[in-house]
Amino acid sequence: MSKKFSRFLAVLTGIFVLFFIFSPIQAFSYDAKKPVVFKVGIPHPPMNLMSKTLKRLGDLTTERTKGRVKFEFYYSGSLIKFPQFVDGVAMGMADMATGPSFFVSGKIPAFYVFGAPGCFPMDKYYEVVKAIGPAMDEILEPKGVRYVMSLYTGPSVFGNRTQLLKSPDQWKGLKMRMPGRWLSALTKQWGASPVFTLPPELYLALQTGVVDGYLLIWDIIYGLKLYEVSPYLVDTGAQNALEFVTMNLKKWKSLTKEDQDIFNKTVDECQKWNISETIKHYDFIKKDIAKKGGKVYDLTPQEREAYLKSCFALWPEIKKAAGKDGKKLAEIIESFRK
Repeated sequence: MSKKFSRFLAVLTGIFVLFFIFSPIQAFSYDAKKPVVFKVGIPHPPMNLMSKTLKRLGDLTTERTKGRVKFEFYYSGSLIKFPQFVDGVAMGMADMATGPSFFVSGKIPAFYVFGAPGCFPMDKYYEVVKAIGPAMDEILEPKGVRYVMSLYTGPSVFGNRTQLLKSPDQWKGLKMRMPGRWLSALTKQWGASPVFTLPPELYLALQTGVVDGYLLIWDIIYGLKLYEVSPYLVDTGAQNALEFVTMNLKKWKSLTKEDQDIFNKTVDECQKWNISETIKHYDFIKKDIAKKGGKVYDLTPQEREAYLKSCFALWPEIKKAAGKDGKKLAEIIESFRK
């Protein structure tokens, strides 16, 4: 055998080995008997609508992939905590997780654009979260995760122990639980002192006067019964911080194109379901709180505009802090405010 022919065989063998290692058949070797299993870390309890949405997404995907892709659900922060929904998923602590944007905006400044209430119109929520998808992936992919979907959190709600906060003028001298850099800035602008405490600690903090009020969403207020110690509740009608779902990028790439397409189609259906079901659920919550003695008030368009004027005044500063990636998100968001 000539040396030239031997070298040819060696090169051919090398190509064959590389093809075998990196071929799609090898990468996607799973089936119903040996499925791909996604561990889903959910900070919320099982009955929370965000939890129900992710359970629905997992169950439908399993059904439609004929058992090739399965999901294990870990609720109430048993697998992963709120602040870990990007880094923890990238490291494989969970394969999927969810959390609010303000928990990671310190490390990913682009998400500052979701930091102030009313960043985009709530009646266009579905259109907005679909439009930002590619930009979210561009931001998250270098971190080792992908954007799956956003979970509808509904409007920002101002809760207070003694009064309905219909105007920024009423905030002077108050101690308000407000998360995130920009909400804290707004709180100071309105003459109040921002205080951060975890939601489970709020009931006692309100009861003892450590804080006078807060910004939260209806689901958390209802679940923690905060209306008992802060019966004055103002529905601002303005979008709250974005809560979104992340997925480990390597785990995503382990799926076939067929199963990725099934998953994405199911995500879109669950996105719509989540919005409609949350709106109905919040309507029930507001009525039930009112029956139990809470004072529920919806801001008028004029009152909402007074609040949003302050929020939008921060927009140039927010965009500057959000950097190049944040500017892309901001441009998408702003197109829906026109």
